[in-house]
Amino acid sequence: MGVELRRKKLKSGKESLYLDIYHNGERNYEFLKLYLIKPITKQDRLHNKEILKAAESLRAKKELYINSLEHGYEPEFKKKVNFISYFENFLSNYKNKDIRIVRYCCKYFKEFAGKDYLYPYEVTEQFCLDFKSYLEDHLNGETPHNYFAKFKKLLKQATRDKIISINPALDIQNKKTEGIKKDILSSDEIQALANTQCGNSEVKRAFLFACCTGLRYCDVEALTWNNLDKGTLRVMQSKTGRPVIINLNTSSLKLIGDQGKPDTKVFKLPSHTGILKSLKAWAKKAGIEKNVTFHVARHSFATNLIIHEVDVTTVSSLLGHTSYKHTQKYVRAVDSLKQQAVNKLPEINL
Repeated sequence: MGVELRRKKLKSGKESLYLDIYHNGERNYEFLKLYLIKPITKQDRLHNKEILKAAESLRAKKELYINSLEHGYEPEFKKKVNFISYFENFLSNYKNKDIRIVRYCCKYFKEFAGKDYLYPYEVTEQFCLDFKSYLEDHLNGETPHNYFAKFKKLLKQATRDKIISINPALDIQNKKTEGIKKDILSSDEIQALANTQCGNSEVKRAFLFACCTGLRYCDVEALTWNNLDKGTLRVMQSKTGRPVIINLNTSSLKLIGDQGKPDTKVFKLPSHTGILKSLKAWAKKAGIEKNVTFHVARHSFATNLIIHEVDVTTVSSLLGHTSYKHTQKYVRAVDSLKQQAVNKLPEINL
């Protein structure tokens, strides 16, 4: 048994890191979606150092996990169980009243996995964290919390059934938050991102476009040239099924560039996990110490509109909200930001 960290040179000049896993006479490869760049500057070398540290941590965890399997924690026949099928079976046997939450959690999990067969050993702590972020980027309010809570319940049962030996989500916190739980980018921070190079130019272009339009990740990812007509964007929202019509401003038009073929996608994005990693590295490079996920762009769009005194009815229409109560949370967020600004003023000695 052995788990080695290896590199694969790509045409772009980057090096892709992957695990070379030899176990039970079989060799498998697991690509980590972590990349080393050509070290030109001090920042590049620091980036590579952090990426290697993260990759080594994943290698060590994988080796520890496989060692635990070899010591009898998991029956042999369960090592090749399809975790997606296990989730579906868990759903079919679920009898509690909150089955609807489990059903939709399963739906989003399968969409996130992106394949029909998933080995239990692939459900790592990082995989669970990425799924949590995926839920947060696609859903609002307490829904991501509720869905991930059911996912943790599934993992607890899978541990009891010895489908997995160690619960990978055991240390992942899933606290409820009220109102807007995402960080919000100011206009200056969005400009800082625009001025900063991103490891993936398509991620940069799509994220800034979302900052200008308020579109969700799922709608940006699915956007085709058919949705655009003479500076007007028409989208049927994936989440609500409601149409949204947005007149694109100058920045949005620059970001989408020249018209392409009608049925082709406007943005060629990597996997959701790849997007998260690109956003994190990009924000750090721009000096922004916030947890920047794709949904932050939508929150920032709405909040900045209200800061610039756009009325709530217009903001609600642009976001495609089904009720004004969903838009009111941005009004409360702006009020909170104003109060924070006032509190920062120095005290007057009287």
